[in-house]
Amino acid sequence: MPELTVNGVRLYYEIVGSGDPVVVLHGGMGTARLDFGSQIDLLAREFRVYAVDQRGYGRSEHIDRFPDDYLRQQADDTVAWLDALGIRDALVLGFSDGGIVGLYLAIERPDLVRGLLTVSASCELDADNMAALESWLPIESWPERWDRWARDLAGAHREPYWRHLLVEFVAANRRIFERGGNYHCDRLHFIRCPVLIVHGGRDRLISPKHAETLHRLIPGSELVVFPECGHNLHKERPAEFNRLMLRFFRKVAGRMDGENG
Repeated sequence: MPELTVNGVRLYYEIVGSGDPVVVLHGGMGTARLDFGSQIDLLAREFRVYAVDQRGYGRSEHIDRFPDDYLRQQADDTVAWLDALGIRDALVLGFSDGGIVGLYLAIERPDLVRGLLTVSASCELDADNMAALESWLPIESWPERWDRWARDLAGAHREPYWRHLLVEFVAANRRIFERGGNYHCDRLHFIRCPVLIVHGGRDRLISPKHAETLHRLIPGSELVVFPECGHNLHKERPAEFNRLMLRFFRKVAGRMDGENG
């Protein structure tokens, strides 16, 4: 169970497979395995996968509170973690918050990012996104259809910590929203690596209009929309997503796409 202390916090991570490096960045309230477990195993067949649980999540060090700039902090932690491992020129896969962190890396540390695939990401937090997050509270009022999510969160973060974490997560996003909600819209034009933006056409947490904004602002980026999918499109349509993911990473890595996915 590898762990590394960076920026004063203990991070849990795993490394599997061999080949070109792929860095996996999970979303808010997730972990690397919770969000991308099947993709990690698939990628490990032909890449060396580096998957981290960000501070506060999973088996990494717990936190009392998310700072107002928690995504900026996650980006700094990720950079320190990759620098400590000596990783450069990696393929990056980021979901939701992890996609936002991946964009930070591509803007600020282009030496770390050879290519970036974002899933359900955005460059700003708007009123609809904030309203969707606030619908998660109070936890005691969750409908039965959310029972599976509750079990996943309890398994990933343990009881009762995940409840505290979720309340703090929503509060931190509220503070970001009240500051204007902008992450890095004004700097996306600095990205020079290949970027594939994937989004669900029925994403109720982060509207597909955010994917269109990313595509418009990132030079040379590609956009693929799964019209019938929501926020977790890679779990709703795993076969289609995995084929797309492998094709993109193989292309950026300079391989022929003749292998079976």
